[in-house]
Amino acid sequence: MVGCLGNLYESVENLNDTYILQGKNKEIFLKPKAPNAFYSVPLALLTDKPTDKTCYICDHCSANYQSIFTDDPNKPCQRCSRAMTRALSYVAPPQKKDGPNEGFVKDAVTYMVMDDLVVKPLSTVSSVALLNENNVKELATLQEKDVQFGMNEAVKLLKASLHASNVLTIVFLNDECDYQNVPISTKVED
Repeated sequence: MVGCLGNLYESVENLNDTYILQGKNKEIFLKPKAPNAFYSVPLALLTDKPTDKTCYICDHCSANYQSIFTDDPNKPCQRCSRAMTRALSYVAPPQKKDGPNEGFVKDAVTYMVMDDLVVKPLSTVSSVALLNENNVKELATLQEKDVQFGMNEAVKLLKASLHASNVLTIVFLNDECDYQNVPISTKVED
């Protein structure tokens, strides 16, 4: 695969299930549901909840028989052949309030995202291994940088991840380094 987007996919795929909240499934990241091409319905990102639909029953037959329903208000009733135009109301159960463990991964774990988009649980051991891997001898040579991450940065990150393996450097340090002529747009239209 070109770039390093595959590293992100592989990191989520290889993430041990002990890091995922109980009742959550990482498959939603790995195999998101695509909308049917026939309909131009926007894809709701990262949700496995069905979208709300309006269902209709026959106003004439619903009082006398066990109702059948459809999602097409022009569909004729199978019993009386009239249009099924009476909309059903759905009352959803109360939603759970956002708790401390909302999301997909457990709160107690911090994650490290590498320049090539490899994601790993952060620990002292993994931090020391990373320093050794990058031949860092003096901690004083390291720098910390706070970054803002918004829509523009997300677009830059996606674009860079398709072309390069040093994505975070390109997106957040591009004014301080040569990013190998990867063209990145800086403006996102709303």
